[in-house]
Amino acid sequence: MVGGDGDVDRLLASIDRRVGQDLPAWPGGWPGQIEAALFDAVFSMQARYGGSTTGVRAVVARWRDHRGGQVDDLAELAAADPEAVADIVRNRAKASRRLKAAIVVEAAGALANAGLIHAADFTGHPDQRRAYLSVRGSGPVTWTYFGMLLGVSGVKADTWIVRFVRDAVGRSVTPTEAEALVSAAAAELSVPDSQLDHAIWQAARSSARRSR
Repeated sequence: MVGGDGDVDRLLASIDRRVGQDLPAWPGGWPGQIEAALFDAVFSMQARYGGSTTGVRAVVARWRDHRGGQVDDLAELAAADPEAVADIVRNRAKASRRLKAAIVVEAAGALANAGLIHAADFTGHPDQRRAYLSVRGSGPVTWTYFGMLLGVSGVKADTWIVRFVRDAVGRSVTPTEAEALVSAAAAELSVPDSQLDHAIWQAARSSARRSR
């Protein structure tokens, strides 16, 4: 059973009220571009997505430009110097008190050592997940998001998703609970997990901006 009695129903009611029935499409991520997906997953931590020239999207765009659009080789990324990477993407943001660029490079190495080099190698196998989580600054939420960006439907239970679910069910929820409840709601609505995740994320952020 997912959550407490009626939690899924309460979440569905909140989705109907705050999100609506016409859900926006999931943007699609970076299928076939594992380096772009890794940058996006790591740099999205506590960050603004921004437009094409700002935020996380700008970081990914700068790395893709640097690599001439060929961004599907974690072994190549693992060989990069983290300081140089930070300069290339023009972003020195930190997570867990270290450069996000350093997290990206170390995670690329750990994943490559686990046999995950190209997007086609992604299986979500526990060995791949353990390799990612072995890197300080890499957590289960961004691991799920990494898979989503590569085309695996899922729920990224970040602050916005957890807050939305918490408000809907009227109690504190863990990221794991929020992920399970959103997934259950998506099943009830017969939509992909990633699409509902994206719709809730947009609604939660828009609501926060309006309340400022």
